[in-house]
Amino acid sequence: MRFRTFVVFVVVAAVAVIAATALLGREAVPSLTVTSPVGGEAWRPGETHTISWTTEGVPAGDRIAVTIRRIPPPPLPAEGQEFDPIIFTNLPDTGSTTWRISSMYPDGTYVLGVSVYASVPVTNPVSGESGTFTLTHPMPSSDAYPLYSGASWDAPVVETFVIGSTTYSGASVTSSSVTGTLDPGSVFTPFENYYAGKLRALGYTVDNELAAGGHTGGQTAYQKGSSLILTRFNIIYHTIPANAPSECPCDVTLSVFSRSR
Repeated sequence: MRFRTFVVFVVVAAVAVIAATALLGREAVPSLTVTSPVGGEAWRPGETHTISWTTEGVPAGDRIAVTIRRIPPPPLPAEGQEFDPIIFTNLPDTGSTTWRISSMYPDGTYVLGVSVYASVPVTNPVSGESGTFTLTHPMPSSDAYPLYSGASWDAPVVETFVIGSTTYSGASVTSSSVTGTLDPGSVFTPFENYYAGKLRALGYTVDNELAAGGHTGGQTAYQKGSSLILTRFNIIYHTIPANAPSECPCDVTLSVFSRSR
């Protein structure tokens, strides 16, 4: 009887060892979890944020892709809602990356998709989705509207820059480039005149301490109480002679920045 009990014990122990060995030898099921955005964030185009994720059971050297998807409702507009859904491809699996949000995305609710894959063409990727977050475009001061009608304007974005020791943060809107002009003044002078007349009529005065100008662009600053509006133009020359001033044809962009201090 004692011998039979011993045999049963040995058999049970052997089965347990075999099961444990099989469990230890089994490969972990690959998984990916997006850890940021977690959901509920309110972000703006022009800002920079961190996208983060964790992976398990994924071979070292696999690559990361990040995509974006807009979620209805509200109903998507009939026009102006097209954008490239691919944000990043071929990233190393480091667990995070920074994302400067493009102005191409219209206001709305979004999720990010993060996928890990071995190679291109992609087969059997392991994917996860973020929580939902909102994107809302910032708006320059209402005093800047209506925008100068002699240009086509992109969507507003968040802008931060430093002049001297002061950091300025607000909303800016930039025009599409006027290309190949032989007279950049014919592009930026009417723009400058429009805002000079408009803003002075609204009680703004010129702040010469924030003015800037040169061969490749200029900036005029207007102050009214705590409000600041900057009008700017930028010139990109196609031909840059070695021993002479830059020459046109050239491209010109216009921009308006505002903040309330």
